[in-house]
Amino acid sequence: MRMMARNSMSENLQHRIDENVKRISLEAYDTAVQQIKDNREAMDRIVEVLVEKETITGEEFRTLLAQYTTIPEENIKAARESEKIGQAVVA
Repeated sequence: MRMMARNSMSENLQHRIDENVKRISLEAYDTAVQQIKDNREAMDRIVEVLVEKETITGEEFRTLLAQYTTIPEENIKAARESEKIGQAVVA
């Protein structure tokens, strides 16, 4: 009896986990699609530059992106700090 109760509970728990994973995945997908729709023009411009130049720096990327949207200041600061750390490691 106990084994059957545990097994039943495990199946119930597994079902709830599966449903939540599915819900989270669908929400993430919807968010990604919306981001693509909202930022399509910026993405197309960045792709044009990459096709032309093949590579761009983080600063060039942020400059291009800033023409289409506001980049939060904390993101800019974090990116610049990360670049400084990367440069220090290379040097």
